Amino acid sequence: MTQIARSAVFIGFDSLCRQHGLNPQSLLRRCGLDPVVLRRRDLYVPYARFAQALNLAASEASLPSFGLQLSEYHDYLVLGPFGLLLAQADNFAEVLKLTQQYVHLHAQGIALRAELESDQLRVEYHLQLQGSVDLRQLRELGLGVVQRSMATLFQADWQPRQLLISHACLGEPADYARVFNCPVQFERPFSAFIVDADTLGLRPVEQRSQLKSHLIEEFAESQQLPADIPGQIHYILQSILSTGEASLGVVARLLDQHPRSLQQALQAQGQSFRRILDQVRYAEAKQQLRLSTKSITDLALNLGYADETAFSRAFKRWSGQAPQHWRKQAVAARSQ
Repeated sequence: MTQIARSAVFIGFDSLCRQHGLNPQSLLRRCGLDPVVLRRRDLYVPYARFAQALNLAASEASLPSFGLQLSEYHDYLVLGPFGLLLAQADNFAEVLKLTQQYVHLHAQGIALRAELESDQLRVEYHLQLQGSVDLRQLRELGLGVVQRSMATLFQADWQPRQLLISHACLGEPADYARVFNCPVQFERPFSAFIVDADTLGLRPVEQRSQLKSHLIEEFAESQQLPADIPGQIHYILQSILSTGEASLGVVARLLDQHPRSLQQALQAQGQSFRRILDQVRYAEAKQQLRLSTKSITDLALNLGYADETAFSRAFKRWSGQAPQHWRKQAVAARSQ
Protein backbone atom coordinates (compact mmCIF):
# COMPACT_ATOMS: atom_id res chain seq x y z
CA MET A 1 0.00 0.00 0.00
CA THR A 2 1.29 3.46 -0.92
CA GLN A 3 1.44 5.77 2.09
CA ILE A 4 -0.06 9.19 1.42
CA ALA A 5 0.13 12.60 3.08
CA ARG A 6 -1.88 15.81 2.95
CA SER A 7 -0.42 18.37 0.56
CA ALA A 8 -0.09 20.69 3.57
CA VAL A 9 3.33 19.04 4.02
CA PHE A 10 4.49 21.39 1.22
CA ILE A 11 3.83 24.56 3.23
CA GLY A 12 6.97 26.69 2.98
CA PHE A 13 8.48 24.52 0.23
CA ASP A 14 7.97 27.16 -2.47
CA SER A 15 9.52 29.94 -0.37
CA LEU A 16 12.51 27.90 0.81
CA CYS A 17 13.26 26.67 -2.72
CA ARG A 18 13.16 30.20 -4.15
CA GLN A 19 15.41 31.51 -1.37
CA HIS A 20 18.07 29.13 -2.67
CA GLY A 21 17.57 29.71 -6.38
CA LEU A 22 15.45 26.64 -7.14
CA ASN A 23 12.35 26.38 -9.32
CA PRO A 24 9.92 24.47 -7.08
CA GLN A 25 7.44 23.66 -9.87
CA SER A 26 10.13 22.11 -12.07
CA LEU A 27 11.55 20.21 -9.13
CA LEU A 28 8.17 18.70 -8.24
CA ARG A 29 7.51 17.62 -11.82
CA ARG A 30 10.82 15.76 -11.83
CA CYS A 31 9.54 13.84 -8.80
CA GLY A 32 6.25 13.00 -10.51
CA LEU A 33 4.24 15.53 -8.50
CA ASP A 34 1.76 18.14 -9.74
CA PRO A 35 2.80 21.69 -8.70
CA VAL A 36 -0.83 22.37 -7.72
CA VAL A 37 0.10 20.85 -4.34
CA LEU A 38 1.96 24.09 -3.59
CA ARG A 39 -1.35 26.00 -3.65
CA ARG A 40 -3.73 23.49 -2.07
CA ARG A 41 -3.51 21.98 1.42
CA ASP A 42 -6.34 19.49 1.06
CA LEU A 43 -4.93 17.21 -1.65
CA TYR A 44 -3.05 13.96 -1.10
CA VAL A 45 0.37 12.94 -2.39
CA PRO A 46 2.49 9.79 -2.10
CA TYR A 47 4.59 10.41 1.00
CA ALA A 48 7.67 8.76 -0.53
CA ARG A 49 7.56 11.20 -3.46
CA PHE A 50 7.45 14.08 -1.01
CA ALA A 51 10.59 12.60 0.59
CA GLN A 52 12.19 12.45 -2.87
CA ALA A 53 11.33 16.12 -3.44
CA LEU A 54 12.99 17.06 -0.14
CA ASN A 55 16.11 15.09 -1.07
CA LEU A 56 16.31 16.65 -4.53
CA ALA A 57 15.85 20.17 -3.16
CA ALA A 58 18.52 19.61 -0.49
CA SER A 59 20.95 18.30 -3.09
CA GLU A 60 20.40 20.99 -5.73
CA ALA A 61 20.44 23.81 -3.19
CA SER A 62 23.55 22.36 -1.50
CA LEU A 63 21.56 22.72 1.71
CA PRO A 64 21.86 19.57 3.87
CA SER A 65 19.49 21.09 6.45
CA PHE A 66 16.67 21.67 3.93
CA GLY A 67 14.15 19.45 5.76
CA LEU A 68 15.07 20.95 9.12
CA GLN A 69 14.71 24.50 7.81
CA LEU A 70 11.38 23.65 6.19
CA SER A 71 10.05 22.63 9.61
CA GLU A 72 10.39 26.27 10.71
CA TYR A 73 7.41 27.08 8.47
CA HIS A 74 5.23 24.54 10.30
CA ASP A 75 3.44 24.10 13.61
CA TYR A 76 0.45 22.06 14.76
CA LEU A 77 -1.98 24.09 12.64
CA VAL A 78 -0.59 22.65 9.38
CA LEU A 79 -1.71 19.22 10.59
CA GLY A 80 -5.30 19.96 9.59
CA PRO A 81 -8.11 18.22 11.51
CA PHE A 82 -5.55 16.26 13.50
CA GLY A 83 -3.88 19.49 14.61
CA LEU A 84 -7.20 21.00 15.68
CA LEU A 85 -7.73 17.97 17.90
CA LEU A 86 -4.34 18.36 19.57
CA ALA A 87 -5.22 21.89 20.63
CA GLN A 88 -8.27 20.51 22.46
CA ALA A 89 -6.30 17.92 24.47
CA ASP A 90 -6.42 18.04 28.26
CA ASN A 91 -2.70 17.32 28.69
CA PHE A 92 0.41 15.96 26.99
CA ALA A 93 -0.64 12.38 27.72
CA GLU A 94 -3.78 12.95 25.65
CA VAL A 95 -1.72 14.62 22.91
CA LEU A 96 0.27 11.39 22.65
CA LYS A 97 -2.89 9.29 22.58
CA LEU A 98 -4.52 11.44 19.89
CA THR A 99 -1.33 11.38 17.83
CA GLN A 100 -1.18 7.60 17.94
CA GLN A 101 -4.83 7.42 16.86
CA TYR A 102 -5.02 10.12 14.22
CA VAL A 103 -1.61 11.10 12.81
CA HIS A 104 -2.47 9.02 9.72
CA LEU A 105 -5.04 11.70 8.81
CA HIS A 106 -2.10 14.01 8.10
CA ALA A 107 0.52 11.54 6.88
CA GLN A 108 0.70 7.77 6.80
CA GLY A 109 3.85 5.96 7.87
CA ILE A 110 4.49 8.05 11.01
CA ALA A 111 4.39 6.42 14.44
CA LEU A 112 4.99 7.92 17.89
CA ARG A 113 5.77 5.64 20.83
CA ALA A 114 6.24 6.69 24.43
CA GLU A 115 8.28 4.81 27.04
CA LEU A 116 8.37 5.91 30.69
CA GLU A 117 11.75 5.27 32.32
CA SER A 118 12.07 6.34 35.95
CA ASP A 119 12.04 10.16 35.96
CA GLN A 120 12.07 10.60 32.19
CA LEU A 121 9.81 9.96 29.21
CA ARG A 122 11.17 8.82 25.85
CA VAL A 123 8.97 9.90 22.93
CA GLU A 124 10.14 7.96 19.88
CA TYR A 125 9.49 9.16 16.33
CA HIS A 126 9.41 6.45 13.66
CA LEU A 127 9.05 6.64 9.87
CA GLN A 128 8.03 3.51 7.99
CA LEU A 129 7.66 4.05 4.24
CA GLN A 130 7.72 1.45 1.51
CA GLY A 131 10.57 1.54 -0.97
CA SER A 132 14.20 2.53 -0.68
CA VAL A 133 13.85 6.32 -0.48
CA ASP A 134 16.32 8.17 1.77
CA LEU A 135 14.30 9.31 4.81
CA ARG A 136 16.83 11.59 6.51
CA GLN A 137 15.41 14.89 5.23
CA LEU A 138 11.86 13.74 5.95
CA ARG A 139 12.84 12.58 9.44
CA GLU A 140 14.42 15.93 10.31
CA LEU A 141 11.36 17.75 8.98
CA GLY A 142 9.10 15.54 11.10
CA LEU A 143 11.16 16.00 14.26
CA GLY A 144 11.18 19.75 13.67
CA VAL A 145 7.39 19.79 13.26
CA VAL A 146 6.98 17.86 16.52
CA GLN A 147 9.26 20.33 18.30
CA ARG A 148 7.50 23.43 16.95
CA SER A 149 4.03 21.97 17.55
CA MET A 150 4.78 21.12 21.17
CA ALA A 151 6.51 24.46 21.76
CA THR A 152 3.40 26.23 20.43
CA LEU A 153 0.95 24.14 22.45
CA PHE A 154 2.92 24.09 25.73
CA GLN A 155 5.17 27.13 25.21
CA ALA A 156 7.91 27.49 27.87
CA ASP A 157 6.78 24.30 29.65
CA TRP A 158 8.00 22.19 26.71
CA GLN A 159 11.67 21.64 27.54
CA PRO A 160 13.24 18.46 26.12
CA ARG A 161 16.31 17.23 27.97
CA GLN A 162 17.80 16.07 24.70
CA LEU A 163 16.97 14.82 21.22
CA LEU A 164 18.25 11.57 19.73
CA ILE A 165 18.44 11.25 15.93
CA SER A 166 19.03 7.91 14.24
CA HIS A 167 21.20 9.24 11.40
CA ALA A 168 24.41 11.26 11.23
CA CYS A 169 24.42 15.04 11.45
CA LEU A 170 23.41 16.57 8.09
CA GLY A 171 23.81 20.30 8.64
CA GLU A 172 25.47 22.75 10.97
CA PRO A 173 25.15 22.31 14.77
CA ALA A 174 23.71 25.84 14.94
CA ASP A 175 20.73 24.73 12.82
CA TYR A 176 19.81 21.98 15.28
CA ALA A 177 20.37 24.26 18.28
CA ARG A 178 18.04 26.90 16.78
CA VAL A 179 15.21 24.48 16.00
CA PHE A 180 15.36 22.14 19.01
CA ASN A 181 16.86 24.28 21.78
CA CYS A 182 18.35 21.22 23.49
CA PRO A 183 21.39 18.93 23.13
CA VAL A 184 21.21 16.65 20.07
CA GLN A 185 22.89 13.25 19.73
CA PHE A 186 23.26 11.58 16.34
CA GLU A 187 23.55 8.02 15.04
CA ARG A 188 21.42 6.63 17.84
CA PRO A 189 19.37 3.40 17.59
CA PHE A 190 16.16 5.45 17.17
CA SER A 191 14.97 9.05 17.02
CA ALA A 192 13.36 10.34 20.21
CA PHE A 193 12.73 13.34 22.43
CA ILE A 194 13.80 12.78 26.04
CA VAL A 195 11.63 14.84 28.41
CA ASP A 196 10.84 14.89 32.13
CA ALA A 197 8.26 12.32 33.22
CA ASP A 198 5.98 15.03 34.58
CA THR A 199 5.62 16.35 31.01
CA LEU A 200 2.71 13.89 30.74
CA GLY A 201 0.63 16.18 32.94
CA LEU A 202 1.37 19.44 31.11
CA ARG A 203 -1.74 21.26 29.93
CA PRO A 204 -1.76 23.05 26.55
CA VAL A 205 -1.79 26.83 26.66
CA GLU A 206 -5.10 28.34 25.50
CA GLN A 207 -5.16 28.31 21.69
CA ARG A 208 -8.58 29.75 20.91
CA SER A 209 -7.33 32.93 19.24
CA GLN A 210 -4.83 30.99 17.11
CA LEU A 211 -7.47 28.45 16.13
CA LYS A 212 -9.95 31.14 15.19
CA SER A 213 -7.36 32.94 13.06
CA HIS A 214 -6.46 29.65 11.39
CA LEU A 215 -10.08 28.85 10.55
CA ILE A 216 -10.60 32.34 9.12
CA GLU A 217 -7.47 31.90 7.00
CA GLU A 218 -8.74 28.54 5.76
CA PHE A 219 -12.10 30.08 4.89
CA ALA A 220 -10.41 32.91 3.00
CA GLU A 221 -8.16 30.54 1.04
CA SER A 222 -11.15 28.51 -0.10
CA GLN A 223 -13.05 31.74 -0.88
CA GLN A 224 -16.00 30.28 0.99
CA LEU A 225 -16.11 32.29 4.20
CA PRO A 226 -19.54 31.60 5.71
CA ALA A 227 -20.99 34.61 7.48
CA ASP A 228 -23.64 32.56 9.27
CA ILE A 229 -23.26 30.19 12.20
CA PRO A 230 -24.71 27.13 10.38
CA GLY A 231 -22.26 27.68 7.52
CA GLN A 232 -19.31 27.94 9.89
CA ILE A 233 -20.35 24.75 11.68
CA HIS A 234 -20.76 22.98 8.33
CA TYR A 235 -17.23 23.98 7.32
CA ILE A 236 -15.67 22.89 10.62
CA LEU A 237 -17.50 19.55 10.56
CA GLN A 238 -16.15 18.88 7.06
CA SER A 239 -12.64 19.49 8.42
CA ILE A 240 -12.84 17.30 11.52
CA LEU A 241 -15.36 14.63 10.51
CA SER A 242 -12.77 11.94 9.83
CA THR A 243 -11.27 12.29 13.32
CA GLY A 244 -14.36 10.83 14.99
CA GLU A 245 -14.46 13.91 17.23
CA ALA A 246 -17.18 15.86 15.40
CA SER A 247 -19.12 16.76 18.53
CA LEU A 248 -21.00 19.87 19.60
CA GLY A 249 -18.45 20.48 22.36
CA VAL A 250 -15.45 20.41 20.00
CA VAL A 251 -17.11 22.67 17.42
CA ALA A 252 -18.22 25.11 20.13
CA ARG A 253 -14.66 25.39 21.45
CA LEU A 254 -13.33 26.06 17.95
CA LEU A 255 -15.89 28.86 17.55
CA ASP A 256 -15.11 30.19 21.03
CA GLN A 257 -18.69 29.67 22.23
CA HIS A 258 -20.43 27.72 24.96
CA PRO A 259 -22.26 24.65 23.55
CA ARG A 260 -25.59 25.87 24.94
CA SER A 261 -25.15 29.30 23.32
CA LEU A 262 -24.32 27.65 20.02
CA GLN A 263 -27.42 25.47 20.20
CA GLN A 264 -29.59 28.50 20.94
CA ALA A 265 -28.09 30.41 17.99
CA LEU A 266 -28.90 27.47 15.71
CA GLN A 267 -32.44 27.14 17.04
CA ALA A 268 -33.03 30.84 16.36
CA GLN A 269 -32.25 30.12 12.69
CA GLY A 270 -34.39 26.99 12.53
CA GLN A 271 -31.35 24.72 12.54
CA SER A 272 -29.80 22.12 14.83
CA PHE A 273 -26.32 20.68 15.25
CA ARG A 274 -27.61 17.16 14.57
CA ARG A 275 -29.20 18.22 11.28
CA ILE A 276 -26.01 19.89 10.05
CA LEU A 277 -23.91 16.90 11.11
CA ASP A 278 -26.26 14.59 9.20
CA GLN A 279 -25.96 16.79 6.09
CA VAL A 280 -22.16 16.70 6.22
CA ARG A 281 -22.08 12.96 6.86
CA TYR A 282 -24.52 12.22 4.05
CA ALA A 283 -22.58 14.32 1.53
CA GLU A 284 -19.27 12.72 2.52
CA ALA A 285 -20.79 9.22 2.52
CA LYS A 286 -22.11 9.66 -1.03
CA GLN A 287 -18.77 10.94 -2.27
CA GLN A 288 -16.85 8.08 -0.68
CA LEU A 289 -19.32 5.44 -1.87
CA ARG A 290 -19.16 6.83 -5.40
CA LEU A 291 -15.41 7.39 -5.71
CA SER A 292 -13.60 5.10 -3.24
CA THR A 293 -13.34 1.37 -2.65
CA LYS A 294 -13.42 1.67 1.14
CA SER A 295 -15.37 -1.04 2.90
CA ILE A 296 -18.67 0.00 4.49
CA THR A 297 -17.16 -0.69 7.91
CA ASP A 298 -14.16 1.61 7.28
CA LEU A 299 -16.44 4.30 5.88
CA ALA A 300 -18.69 4.08 8.94
CA LEU A 301 -15.72 4.54 11.28
CA ASN A 302 -14.36 7.45 9.21
CA LEU A 303 -17.73 9.18 9.50
CA GLY A 304 -17.69 8.84 13.28
CA TYR A 305 -20.10 5.92 13.68
CA ALA A 306 -19.47 3.18 16.22
CA ASP A 307 -20.10 0.41 13.70
CA GLU A 308 -21.41 -0.45 10.25
CA THR A 309 -24.94 -1.12 11.52
CA ALA A 310 -25.38 2.41 12.90
CA PHE A 311 -24.10 3.95 9.67
CA SER A 312 -26.26 1.73 7.44
CA ARG A 313 -29.34 2.65 9.47
CA ALA A 314 -28.57 6.37 9.11
CA PHE A 315 -27.81 6.11 5.38
CA LYS A 316 -31.07 4.29 4.72
CA ARG A 317 -32.90 7.05 6.60
CA TRP A 318 -31.25 9.67 4.37
CA SER A 319 -31.48 7.95 0.99
CA GLY A 320 -34.05 5.20 1.35
CA GLN A 321 -31.41 2.63 0.38
CA ALA A 322 -28.71 0.56 2.04
CA PRO A 323 -25.22 1.97 1.32
CA GLN A 324 -24.19 -1.18 -0.59
CA HIS A 325 -27.14 -0.82 -2.99
CA TRP A 326 -26.57 2.92 -3.40
CA ARG A 327 -22.90 2.28 -4.28
CA LYS A 328 -23.79 -0.32 -6.92
CA GLN A 329 -26.17 2.09 -8.62
CA ALA A 330 -23.68 4.98 -8.47
CA VAL A 331 -20.86 2.85 -9.92
CA ALA A 332 -23.14 1.56 -12.68
CA ALA A 333 -24.21 5.11 -13.54
CA ARG A 334 -20.57 6.24 -13.80
CA SER A 335 -19.68 3.40 -16.15
CA GLN A 336 -22.43 4.25 -18.64
